[in-house]
Amino acid sequence: MKRVLVILAAALLSLLAFANVAAATGPWSYQPEVPDKLLK
Repeated sequence: MKRVLVILAAALLSLLAFANVAAATGPWSYQPEVPDKLLK
């Protein structure tokens, strides 16, 4: 039973972490200017 709870807690925390990363990397967040040399 303890192992099942640990697995569920890890899955929930992983889901929350992925959701946080997805929210932070959206098109509305900080997008730095790309130098012209890198665009060639």
